[in-house]
Amino acid sequence: MGELKHSLKDEPEENEESNDEIWLISYSDLMTLLFGFFVLMYSFALAKTGSQIETVKEGVARSFGGSYVAPMQNLQAKVKDLIIHEPVLQDVAVQKLHDGLEITFQSGLLFATGRAELSESAMEPIKRMAQLIAANVSDGDIVVEGHTDDVPIRTAFPSNWELSSARASAVLREFIKYGYDPKRLMAVGFADSQPLYPNQDENDVPIPENRERNRRVVIKVVASGYVKHQNSK
Repeated sequence: MGELKHSLKDEPEENEESNDEIWLISYSDLMTLLFGFFVLMYSFALAKTGSQIETVKEGVARSFGGSYVAPMQNLQAKVKDLIIHEPVLQDVAVQKLHDGLEITFQSGLLFATGRAELSESAMEPIKRMAQLIAANVSDGDIVVEGHTDDVPIRTAFPSNWELSSARASAVLREFIKYGYDPKRLMAVGFADSQPLYPNQDENDVPIPENRERNRRVVIKVVASGYVKHQNSK
């Protein structure tokens, strides 16, 4: 009986000791969370471009068992939906890039031959596209490219270089008009230096349908920081 009393007397002391150590579990969890937080902050600090930041965001979402839809992916779906419901945009092509989105307009949709002023029929499509991009990727950069065919220009423009640059600038101005930050915009003219298709066959015979395809304006929505990086070179 004496031994039994002795064991019963010691039992509360053991429980008290175990209860005192429960706080270590909460402390350990807190330290783990703090460590994860600082690793996350360090990862964001190291990410120098928009694409790297999106990669970090995706990793964090998956680590916590969630899902992640990149802004460019969401924008691509909305641009395709706009094209479907706008008959004038049926010939506009949309392509996913590694770190962005590429939207290609045939020049004939936007400009008269040899001109760099947006046609009246082009104003509404460009307006809708600019507003859609600004609303969905507010922190992305925009690069507008102008491309021509290989036919020498015979207008007020000295060459296709000036024409392609002027057309790219005309589209870029619409983005500024609808509230896009000018610091995130860039206009580039490539003339006929980057054809998608051969302008002529092996016998130097012009291919009219290819020349028409090569006359285009490309809107590239890219990761934040691209324009700044290009300007700093």
